[in-house]
Amino acid sequence: MNEKISIIIPVYNEEDFIKDTLKGLLEADIKNLGEIIVVDDGSVDETKKKVCEIKSAFIYYYSLARNRGKGAALRKGLELSRYPVIVFLDGDLGYSSKEIKKLLKAIDDKSVDFVIADFPPPLHKGGFGFVKKLSQKGVYFLTGQKIKNPICGQRIFRKEILADIAIPDGFAVEVGMLIDLLNHGFRVREIPVFMRHRESKRDLKGFIHRGKEFIQILQILIKKYFQYKNPWNRW
Repeated sequence: MNEKISIIIPVYNEEDFIKDTLKGLLEADIKNLGEIIVVDDGSVDETKKKVCEIKSAFIYYYSLARNRGKGAALRKGLELSRYPVIVFLDGDLGYSSKEIKKLLKAIDDKSVDFVIADFPPPLHKGGFGFVKKLSQKGVYFLTGQKIKNPICGQRIFRKEILADIAIPDGFAVEVGMLIDLLNHGFRVREIPVFMRHRESKRDLKGFIHRGKEFIQILQILIKKYFQYKNPWNRW
């Protein structure tokens, strides 16, 4: 790949993982790396300190004035980005962020427009798969394409294809973008990686988190139904 790369990492209270995530990216020795933009979504821990401990000319830190959600952080990162290949990565990957090179190799294939990471099964059971199944079925219903992990946040795009794609707020950002991209005719490939990130537990906090995800993804699926399937849109 001869095109420069912008890596955008939205973070919120990621003091435990962000430093290793950045180290993994730098140690991967990514060809044509242009910049790594860390967009802090109003963290109240030591995320900024951990980012600033990594001394690299590639890393840029930007902080939102208040917590506005992942979608807002991604939009700001995209606004700040300067290069034609865009990478979205979560901040809690740790050293497994090195696996991004597999996705970069795939996007170099001109037969695809964007790629999504296909994670291995979780080490621990955190939920019952309701969120993932809802996303899979919803994406298939609205696009006719089967995607293994529609909610995965590790993705690479050619910047030009994002020009007319909305980046929604909340936990539905990945699903909403995916439905729009597929309905615009852009081609996707899922690439197996050995990435890991923080896994939700089967406790009250975990169930509340997954409940919010489920509700917000259901809401975006309903919105996209009226956008793409509602027969009244034909008139």
